[in-house]
Amino acid sequence: MTQSISLKVPEELVHHLFFPEKETILEKEEYAGWSETIPFEAFPYELLYYNNVEAYAPWTKGAMHVKELLERWKGIDSECSLLFSERKAGQTLGLMKQGIGLFLTAVFWMHGQPVALNDFRFQIQSFNNIPVNMDERLSFILARPAFFHSYRQLSELFREFEKQYVKFMIKNKNSQKTSKPKA
Repeated sequence: MTQSISLKVPEELVHHLFFPEKETILEKEEYAGWSETIPFEAFPYELLYYNNVEAYAPWTKGAMHVKELLERWKGIDSECSLLFSERKAGQTLGLMKQGIGLFLTAVFWMHGQPVALNDFRFQIQSFNNIPVNMDERLSFILARPAFFHSYRQLSELFREFEKQYVKFMIKNKNSQKTSKPKA
């Protein structure tokens, strides 16, 4: 039997796009381990973490999960592209919210940190593997999430970030090879 728990939205995650209410409800057992089916735009692992509830902390193995997040974006990207091409921009807000959540999650997790929405601009300054001008571009997207230009910008951020991710993985793979003791 799953246990629903009511959680206050912590200061770190306060953002009107993702949390218009001050509280949210989660099924705690669903987050004891990794699940590919979680709604990333709701930042459930971070909600539990910032509320001091024991759960899986995917950012500790973030680079491992980033590939799955990038794959998930590809489906959202296709849906958004179709809706915008059919001039149905009004139907894209939910998808864009998911995409923005995935992007933020991927960036923070790759750098070994839980997502923090309230000061993301400050935090990402210390990140090495991010697209150029990400903070300004993301601020534009967050201010107008259902606009076509925001979708194009988010698509471009994902494309650039995926390149950064691949470089990061290659670099880490090479550093693991060189740091292994020889037999």
